[in-house]
Amino acid sequence: MRRLSNMSAGRPAALVTILALTSLLVCNTIVLAGDIVDHPDKLKFKELKYRPPKPDDYRHTLKCGATAYIAENREVPTFELAVLVRTGSIYEPMEKAGVADMTGHLMRNGGVEGLTAKELDERLAFLAGEISINIRDSRGTATLFCLSKDIDEGLELLKKILRTPVFEQEALDRYRADILSELEQRNASTSAIESREWQFLMYSDHPCTIPYRRTEQSIDSITREDLIAFHRKYFFPKNFIFAVSGDFKTKEILSKLNDMLAGWSDQRLDLPAIPEQVPSPRPGVYMIKKEDVNQSRIRVGHIGVKRDIPDQFALMVMNDILGGGGFTSRIVRRVRSDEGLAYSTGSRFDRPVLYPGTFRAWFQTKHATGAFGTRLIVDEILRIRTEKCDEEIVENAKASFISNVVNPFSSKNRIVNTFADDDYTGRPDGYWQDYTKNMKAVTPDDVLAVAQKYLHPDKLVFLVVGDPEAVQKGSDKHDERFSDFGESTILPLRDPLTLEIK
Repeated sequence: MRRLSNMSAGRPAALVTILALTSLLVCNTIVLAGDIVDHPDKLKFKELKYRPPKPDDYRHTLKCGATAYIAENREVPTFELAVLVRTGSIYEPMEKAGVADMTGHLMRNGGVEGLTAKELDERLAFLAGEISINIRDSRGTATLFCLSKDIDEGLELLKKILRTPVFEQEALDRYRADILSELEQRNASTSAIESREWQFLMYSDHPCTIPYRRTEQSIDSITREDLIAFHRKYFFPKNFIFAVSGDFKTKEILSKLNDMLAGWSDQRLDLPAIPEQVPSPRPGVYMIKKEDVNQSRIRVGHIGVKRDIPDQFALMVMNDILGGGGFTSRIVRRVRSDEGLAYSTGSRFDRPVLYPGTFRAWFQTKHATGAFGTRLIVDEILRIRTEKCDEEIVENAKASFISNVVNPFSSKNRIVNTFADDDYTGRPDGYWQDYTKNMKAVTPDDVLAVAQKYLHPDKLVFLVVGDPEAVQKGSDKHDERFSDFGESTILPLRDPLTLEIK
């Protein structure tokens, strides 16, 4: 099956449990024509009649008003907790780009009330436990893993990290030096250049670009007082959503969570506004000069849509057929399987919740075959907008999505994390209950309609990271050139520390 989600490393007991359950599911669904079939094509399967769990069965409201999704799991003597915090680097001031990440890192690694960072590490090592905290573009996440016998101490340590970090100046100085060293090297990776420049081309100065705008100046400007202020603004009980699973009784863990949050003053969340409207990128070819590589990274696309649109299921199926469905998708088959131009290729609609994402198709190939591969991708975009897909192709794509509806609920830990994430992003409670029905309702006509509605060949932006001279020269075996796709703009690499164009 495709689109299988990654499972967390370092959880062998949980992995064994999941594999055992999966094996049972497969064994229970196979109906053999006789005892043994002589070819896999002759295997017959019962229709999957899976009903996802309901969030109400796991949802609890704590005394402070925070929501907790809780699932008991007595199969292993462990305890796992995640806290989602409504924050993110998208909310930080442009001139302080980097303050969110630095706050999260130093909450965990900059000491807490009563314990230095070293003492905290030693205590967690003694417990064979883990605590991490990260603040990414539009959310903060804190996680705790420990043995169930150590729940009380694990929660106490997590409480200190969430509530009373001290942000040791020495730790701040060390992390600042690490970040600046990292920034110096960020032009070494063509993948990092591609992601950054795509974001700038698509969104100009929209707040969603802030995570890419760290500079030496912004990092040097961040003080301990900035970290304290950022922490104070976002870390308080009503701004938390909990996902908890493990070997415990629900009533007892609710009491422990209430005790953990007791006496913690609350406040009003004041989130900076994130504009839903984004700039319209100028179509054309943009070449980023990176001459010390022997391949080009190429990305093709335009502004797309937000996550929860009425056409979301048809859009998922359409993109699966176009380039999102692995080896059976059209772009992968043409660019990789038929022509052998690239190892990794495909297409995707990134669909954020707060603002429109982008549609993008991508591949990496020799400079000389960049234009030819790009033509193959554009041809497939045009084709799916003009030719109705065969019923069988649409049904296969739908079946793949439907068969994977079990993945978000394959363990107790995944169940509560799925529902906590849905709560955080505002997904309706009935989403998973109606998922199979909504997916089954997609028709070939729907696929054609969304392709015509959401794919815009006239608005395509072409980003090429590589050697412009070699790329524009093209190949003697193919007539295609990047001039076929519009006006070309060649841009030098930005200075890694200032982001200014050299």
